[in-house]
Amino acid sequence: MAEDAAREFFAAIESEFIARRGTPFLLSPKDYAVAQRWFALGIPAADVCAGIADAFERREERGAAGRVNSLAYCEGAVLEAWERRASARVGHPGSAESAGDAGARLAELAGALDSVAPRFAAAVAGARRSLDRLAKSGKTAEEIEASLSRVEKKMLRDVEEGLADEEREAIRADVDRRLAGDAAAMEERALRRTRDVLARQRLRAIHRLPRLSLLS
Repeated sequence: MAEDAAREFFAAIESEFIARRGTPFLLSPKDYAVAQRWFALGIPAADVCAGIADAFERREERGAAGRVNSLAYCEGAVLEAWERRASARVGHPGSAESAGDAGARLAELAGALDSVAPRFAAAVAGARRSLDRLAKSGKTAEEIEASLSRVEKKMLRDVEEGLADEEREAIRADVDRRLAGDAAAMEERALRRTRDVLARQRLRAIHRLPRLSLLS
């Protein structure tokens, strides 16, 4: 079963990459190493494909010339998609386009922040102010979702800064254990991004921090 799941995972990624690239292009051993790392991290194939699509769409929007020859080009977008799309699996499946009443959801998120431990009051206060501004901004659901991602990352940075040194080190040690088999083969930028995503996931889980998203 595990082998079947891996084959399906790699086939889905290869198909998406070929389709987005526009010409037949089998994944190289280096590309398979990148995909294997995503598989080992537990990133769903759908999230990987969404990240690949995002990477190519952003490239088209910039009018970039030349071809993408490596799956590693999409790594940052894949990690972003994984983190973002996790929201839909936490609560209500859907998309920002069908998020419903954004104002009501922002009020719900503001209430959820009240349950965060008092020791993180300063970080939460900053996030609450941002939610209030978004509620009055008149932005679309898609724009609000993008803003919430930035607000959440800042809140998590502020929460991390408020941790005791030993707590921070414990999270970093946990992340390093998860990446122990892959860190040496990763480019510095990809390694840094992956560590950041995993650290945010661990921080949320330990301190029960709510996801700031219209989707969850």
